[in-house]
Amino acid sequence: MWNYEYVVPENKKVRVIVHTDCKNEADDQFALAHHLMTPRFDIKGIVAGHFWKNPQIYGEEGTAKASYDEIIKVLDLMGLEGTYPVVMGAATGMRNEETPVDSEGARFIIAEAMKEDKRPLYVACQGAVTDVASEYDMAWPHGEIWGIRERSRY
Repeated sequence: MWNYEYVVPENKKVRVIVHTDCKNEADDQFALAHHLMTPRFDIKGIVAGHFWKNPQIYGEEGTAKASYDEIIKVLDLMGLEGTYPVVMGAATGMRNEETPVDSEGARFIIAEAMKEDKRPLYVACQGAVTDVASEYDMAWPHGEIWGIRERSRY
């Protein structure tokens, strides 16, 4: 993909899901691009997160969609369209600590964490951690059986 002077061995690559509220602040697009261009990262997917900085522009539950659209734009500008799965995170935050928000993003994190891979899964969060907290709450009843706690790093 990128023409680097060195190659990172596959067993040294780090499994990463990028969780980003990519439309929230001006540096979000650069942070996403940095993750995508880091040769040590084995990017498994990108979750579009919600934010509350300017919800009036996008509607109270439209900020995750704005982030999704911005992620697609960044991927297109980088010539990476279709290279990584991009999924929608929760449209809102959790109402309380006991009630997860079921989202495509939370389920994506669970599915990737459950894959057979000796490497731990890291979730790089750039914004609200609703989907990570929800993933943990949704998987916790089975966490000890599935090994979610041992396979994920936040």
